[in-house]
Amino acid sequence: MSDKETTSDRLLIVSSDGHIGPPAERYREYFEPGFRDEFDRWFASYIPLWMTRGTKAKDSAKQTLDHTGWGKEYQKTFEERSAAIPWGIEGKWDSARRLEALDIDGVTSDVMFPDDQSSNSPPFLGLARDFRERWDTWTHAHRREGARAYNRWLGDFSSIAPERLLGVALIGSLADVDDAMQTVREAKDLGLNGGLMLPVNYYNIDEPFWNDRRYEKLWALCADLDMPLHTHVGLGSPYYGEDSFEGLMLWAMESTFWVHRPLWFFIISGIFERHPNLKLVFTEQGVDWIPGTVMGMDFLVESKMTPFSEDERRSMYSMKPSEYFKRNCWVGATNTDALGWVSPEQREQIGDDRLMWGSDYPHMESAWPHTREKLRDLVKGIDEADVRALVGGNAVTCYNLDIAVLQPIADKIGPTVDEIVTI
Repeated sequence: MSDKETTSDRLLIVSSDGHIGPPAERYREYFEPGFRDEFDRWFASYIPLWMTRGTKAKDSAKQTLDHTGWGKEYQKTFEERSAAIPWGIEGKWDSARRLEALDIDGVTSDVMFPDDQSSNSPPFLGLARDFRERWDTWTHAHRREGARAYNRWLGDFSSIAPERLLGVALIGSLADVDDAMQTVREAKDLGLNGGLMLPVNYYNIDEPFWNDRRYEKLWALCADLDMPLHTHVGLGSPYYGEDSFEGLMLWAMESTFWVHRPLWFFIISGIFERHPNLKLVFTEQGVDWIPGTVMGMDFLVESKMTPFSEDERRSMYSMKPSEYFKRNCWVGATNTDALGWVSPEQREQIGDDRLMWGSDYPHMESAWPHTREKLRDLVKGIDEADVRALVGGNAVTCYNLDIAVLQPIADKIGPTVDEIVTI
């Protein structure tokens, strides 16, 4: 039974976007011994992006908790947000605190991504700091081990309630496909139920684009293990120069663009045709770009005005690009992105069954700790069945969650339908 079919008067809410990660020094114990000296070298040079200039990583754990490492406006915003729940930031690395935060907000389950806002970047991977390091600063082996160390920590974090804490694992590097597949298997064995982050390294010559057929066995494995692939805002930006102000600004301007690109790569290269059960999720990168992008692909393939419509190689597609999107793709529409829902036309074009709300806990722009109020404003005028899908049911389908396990939790902590749904 899907969330749309539940008769409970409590909403089952699944956030499709949360953030986690311990103060970075804590990753050391999760590395294989042979990489710990290299971790120490990384940590000595790690400058957290979101902290004030001059902050060093070795000081940042304390400064994250007491807020002194953040800029004045950033610090003020967080202190106002967390006045009633002063321990809230600890939910990034303390799983008991995370569950307490979810309960307060009425959220049953949380799909959790790595973070950089609290000096907690997984080592060697760059993530939101791609513009600070050349792609070749760290080897493929470093990136693989950084991902595996993060996944081991995440496995421990999630183990307290794996049905509620849905960790998204890292792959790290695609240079060695067999090695990447081993990382995926290990993540599955660790009980990480949120799927995988797709590496977005456009500037890495040793990792070809995703249309390269060497990746076919990797996509097959992800589909077989039911591990959705994700892109998240902030990845993939090229190197724009050492700590330059314009580099920071260019990254900010382009931070949603680079992570869009897998959509047309996976559709046009036939990956979804060959792997019909593979799932791809686009998280915290807007909503309104999708209808035009999908329409453009349909035009290229279908319109007689283009040379592609009559090319015999077009037979590699059994469906239109828009149909692959509606079968294989979902959108993690974070609280700020979700303004795109106000247009019924966009929801119809994208598909009401493709959109998943996300809190973005505990970032400054997140719904936490006022999820009930923000959700009520967000879904005003949308009927109950669609609200149930947008705030939980679509995520239940995407992540193959067990509603028989989750609904009793929602019945204890979730908001009532009347609290959220207002026509």
